[in-house]
Amino acid sequence: MADSSTHPHRLPDRLVLALGLASGLVAVVLGAIGAHGPLAPSALTYQRQLDTATLFHLVHSLGLMILAFWPSTALWRRGIALAWCLGLALFAGSLYALALFAAPWPGALTPLGGLLLMLGWLGWLVGSLGASRTP
Repeated sequence: MADSSTHPHRLPDRLVLALGLASGLVAVVLGAIGAHGPLAPSALTYQRQLDTATLFHLVHSLGLMILAFWPSTALWRRGIALAWCLGLALFAGSLYALALFAAPWPGALTPLGGLLLMLGWLGWLVGSLGASRTP
């Protein structure tokens, strides 16, 4: 068992943690609205879009909460959080708009949002590989 004096408790980045928690809440609310709301039971395309949006939204919300504990600089963590939040707004947001409101125009934003989500993962990977190791 690790000695607590050699491994001090790390406090989370409260802003990134709050973003993840709020994002998770919004994902569940929008998923519930779509599951019980305006979608017609035969609207399988809309249901798939809603499922995809909710899945990506929840996964990245959890990612934000884990990221809050990543021992890196706040600038690096928050840069990744910004990429993910913008990516979620564009990717999941456009799919929510398509599924819940049948608004076709946001579909053009989906790929840009996906790129931002990938950029966040790439940033975390690069930051983790470049991080200095302390014994």
